[in-house]
Formats: sequence, C-alpha cells, structure tokens
Amino acid sequence: MSNYQNPHDDDIPRFEPWLGVTASAVGPVIVALYLPSIYVIPLIAVSVVLFAAGLIMLRRQTLRRARDRGEARLPSATSVPRPFAGETLEMEGAEP
Repeated sequence: MSNYQNPHDDDIPRFEPWLGVTASAVGPVIVALYLPSIYVIPLIAVSVVLFAAGLIMLRRQTLRRARDRGEARLPSATSVPRPFAGETLEMEGAEP
C-alpha cells in the first residue's frame, strides 16, 4: 500500500450515514400510501423521527469534523452578553 495521500480525498463522493437515515424517511410515507388508513399516522410519525435523526446526525458530524480540523466552533444559538461601558451612543440624524 502506498503512503501517498491525494490532497483531494475529501472531494470523493461517499456514503454518509446521516444521508441514508434521512433518505430512509421517505420509505414509511410510500408504504403508508398502500396500507389502510389506520397505519398512516404511525408511519408518518416514524418518517418524522427518521428525518429528525438524520438532521441530528448531520449536525454532530459537522461539529466533529470542525473539531478535528481545529477550526473554530460553529456559532451557537445562545446569546453572549456584550460589555457596555455606559457611554451614550451617537446616531446620525438623532436629536440630542
């Protein structure tokens, strides 16, 4: 085996587990079309759970890859308080 590593290894298409889980969310919906109406709601619920699981897997993979590359963390949804020194802010066109 060669020690040569192609610098474009990340560009090679490959199977991503999160994509498989998200794509499998279509299966229960298609099956629900052919089964009696009593099974529709449970199959739609399974489809929603699979889709959400795929999105969670994508988010975790993105965070893991960013951490492995040493990149800064992705922005989070939490707010960070900014320091305020008490100065008044001047705006153009505002009356004093």
